[in-house]
Amino acid sequence: MARLLTLAAASLLMVGTASAAPVKYSFDQSHTVVSFGWNHLGFSNPSARLTDFTGGVAIDESDLTQSIVQLDFRVVDIDPGHGEFFKHLMSEDFFNAKQYPTGKFISTAITKTGDNSFKVVGDLTLHGQTHPVTLDATLNKQGKHPFADKYVMGFDASGTLKRSQWGLDKYVPAVSDEITLEITTELTKPAK
Repeated sequence: MARLLTLAAASLLMVGTASAAPVKYSFDQSHTVVSFGWNHLGFSNPSARLTDFTGGVAIDESDLTQSIVQLDFRVVDIDPGHGEFFKHLMSEDFFNAKQYPTGKFISTAITKTGDNSFKVVGDLTLHGQTHPVTLDATLNKQGKHPFADKYVMGFDASGTLKRSQWGLDKYVPAVSDEITLEITTELTKPAK
């Protein structure tokens, strides 16, 4: 009988310490910027940004390293800030938006590197190819939003990639192969 009670108590403890299911946080698009930049002939460092995207982060609130990040976008939602340049980016010289209309990032591993810092490794699918990308991420703040009845987590992330890996090699090296990625986001927890 004592052994049965010990087993029952151990089972209850295990249930009590099991991690909760991840919670799907959504990108607050009004407070999220996903941008990338490059060097243009040594003269300037322009950038473009995504104007629309979907996805979010399935957050394991007890262990952020068990979370999964996913970002889906249409290539035509890349905005370089100039109409003629947009047309050039969408052409076969670069993104070839007609043949490859979408892109996606999905994390494959998240490692804690400090109190509020993480390394996020994931697969970026673009231009019909998938290759790994590493982002350095920082949890800026989490808590109840001061002006709205919602729980928010804020992150910044950055990294670099070589565009030629995805077959986007027009004008390399005059126009840099290395692309810098910058992300700032507020993620919103669904209401209960």
